[in-house]
Amino acid sequence: MPRPVVRQEWRAVAAPALGAWTPTATVTVVLPAKDCQGELELTLAALAEQTYPEHLLDVVVVDDGSEVPLELPPRRPAHCRILRLPPGAGHGSGGARHAGAQDGVGSGDLLLFLDADMVATRTHVEAHARWHHVVADAVVLGRKSFVDFDGISPGAVQRAVREDTLATVLAGRPQERHVWWENFVRAGHLLTDYTDDTFVAVVGASVSTTRALYRESGGFSALRLRGIVDTEFGYRIFTAGGVVIPDLESESYHQGVRNFSTRGDEIKRERIGLAANHLPIPIFRPVNRGRSWTVPEVHVLLDAGPGIDPASVLLSVDSLLASSVSDLRVTVSCPASDPPPRWLLDYFDGDGRVRFTDAAPSTGFPSPSTLVVPAGAVVPVDLVGALRAEQLARQVGLVRATVPGLAGASVELWATRALHRARRHPHPDGIEAAVQDLFGQAWLSGAALGLRAGVLDVTRQGMLLDRPVQDATG
Repeated sequence: MPRPVVRQEWRAVAAPALGAWTPTATVTVVLPAKDCQGELELTLAALAEQTYPEHLLDVVVVDDGSEVPLELPPRRPAHCRILRLPPGAGHGSGGARHAGAQDGVGSGDLLLFLDADMVATRTHVEAHARWHHVVADAVVLGRKSFVDFDGISPGAVQRAVREDTLATVLAGRPQERHVWWENFVRAGHLLTDYTDDTFVAVVGASVSTTRALYRESGGFSALRLRGIVDTEFGYRIFTAGGVVIPDLESESYHQGVRNFSTRGDEIKRERIGLAANHLPIPIFRPVNRGRSWTVPEVHVLLDAGPGIDPASVLLSVDSLLASSVSDLRVTVSCPASDPPPRWLLDYFDGDGRVRFTDAAPSTGFPSPSTLVVPAGAVVPVDLVGALRAEQLARQVGLVRATVPGLAGASVELWATRALHRARRHPHPDGIEAAVQDLFGQAWLSGAALGLRAGVLDVTRQGMLLDRPVQDATG
C-alpha cells in the first residue's frame, strides 16, 4: 500500500496506536559501542523484550575497537551479532553507525540507531517503526531521559521492560529530560513548522529511517567530533527530503548524566569550524559574504553537452562567479565523448568553485539549493539572491525565470529536498508536477530581473567576454 507523501506536516497522517497494528517491515537496530560492556548488557536486555515481532528484528553491535573486545551477554535479542571494527582506526560514533548500516550487515529494511548506553522501553522499536509504515521518507526521533542505573542488573532491566514497570524501577532516582530537545521540538509545534534548521532535532541516540533513504543521504559521517556528527547527518537526510518526526511515545533512558550538559560550551566551540563548513544555514554561518565553504548554499548545474559552444559556457560561468552570493559552486558537465577544450579548463583552473565532470549530476546535494543554468545565459549579480529570497518567502520547491534571447530556456532554482522527494515519488506528468503538488512553484520574469542571453565578443588578444548589444562600441 502506498504511503502518503507529506511535506513536513507529518501530523496530517495518523499513526497506528501502539499494540493495535500488524508490522511487516524488518528492522535492524545498530548500536555503536566502545569499552562499554556493562552498559551494553542493560541495553541488550531491554531490546530482548520489545513488542516488535522477533522475526522482524535484528541487532548489530558495532564494536569500535574496544580495548577489551565486547561480548554478547546471555540476555539479548534472538537475532543479535557483533561487528568488530579494526582497533586504532578511530571510527567514532558516526563511522561505527555507518559500518553497521551497510547492506549485508543487518537484514532490516528500516535502520534504527541507538546508543549502546540507552535502555529502551518495551514499545520503543514499535513506536519508531509504525511511522515508516504510514509516512514516506520518515526520519523518526525517539525521546529520552537521563538517569543513574547504578546497581540495576540486566535481569532487573529485562524483567522491568517485559512487565512495563521500568518507570517504577527508576522511581526516586535523579532524572533529567533532554531539555533542549524537548524545548526545540515544542517550539516548532512538534517540528511541523518547516524551517531551515528543523534537522537540528536529529540526535543519533535514537533515530530511524529506511535503509534506502539512509543510503541516499550518504549516512553518518566519520567527523569524530561530539556535537556535530548527529547534526550533520540530520542536515543531509533532511536535505535529501526526509520528514523529521519526533515520536513522544518512543521513550528511552540514557544511562548516566548528559555529557553535553557538563561540557556544553567547550563542545560548541570545538565544533564551530566543521559546523560552518558542513551546515549551510545562517545559524552556522553568521559571516558568509565573500566566503566559500565545503558545502555551499547553492550548487549550480550547467550542462555543456554536445552542440554547446564552449564560449557560451565561459560567459555563463563567469557571470555566476560574479554573483553577490559567493557561497556557490558550479559543476559543468561535459560527456566523455565531447570533452571541454583545454583552454576552457585552464581558464577556470584557479577558481576552486568550478568543477568539470563527465557524469552530469541530477542534483546539487548536499547543498540546500540546486540552481540549473543553461549555457549562454548571463546571470546578473543579484539574480541568485533574488531567486533564493523568492523561494524562502513563498516556501516553494521551484522558482523559475525564463531567459530572454534563449528560446525555451530558463534558470531554475530547486529546493534540493523537494527535488529528491519528487524523484523518489514520481508524478505521471513529470518531476515538475510532483514538486508542484507537494511544494509548489513560482515563475518570475527573467527580463525584469536582468537575465538575458550572453553576447559574445573577442578582444584583440583573443579573450572572450560578454558585451551586451547596447554596450558594443566596436
